[in-house]
Amino acid sequence: MARFLSEVLTGKKPGPQPYDGSVLQLPVTIVLPTAALASGDLLELVELPPYVDLLDYDIFAPQLDSNGTPLLAFSLGSENAGLTDLGVVYEAGLIFGRTANGSVSRAGSANQLAADTTVARRLALKVTAIAATWAGAGKTITAMLHLRG
Repeated sequence: MARFLSEVLTGKKPGPQPYDGSVLQLPVTIVLPTAALASGDLLELVELPPYVDLLDYDIFAPQLDSNGTPLLAFSLGSENAGLTDLGVVYEAGLIFGRTANGSVSRAGSANQLAADTTVARRLALKVTAIAATWAGAGKTITAMLHLRG
């Protein structure tokens, strides 16, 4: 299992947090590695401080799996204390980056609203099915997070 950090977590891009009851949209980008992602790899997005809600999310990606029958899939959730896996899965079976023009995966459930917001949480995408034909070398995906303080 490898861990890949977003540009927000590495400090390359700022990551403002909501400070009141309004909703803030936070774009989080992550540059993908040259080598194909492996099952269990984590794409770490952002650390949410206590009492910040993840209301909604959209994940935008160019083509990452160029096979005629693409397989690449992800789960979104918060990582466990050791940052080795998802401790809580908000949504499984997310598919994006499967077409020649890229594709978007939108929130299909509201499981993230049941998260324990009294503690800080690190959000991540976990690879649950590897690409049939990896085409993501050096490409960037963007997770648009809708956060409320």
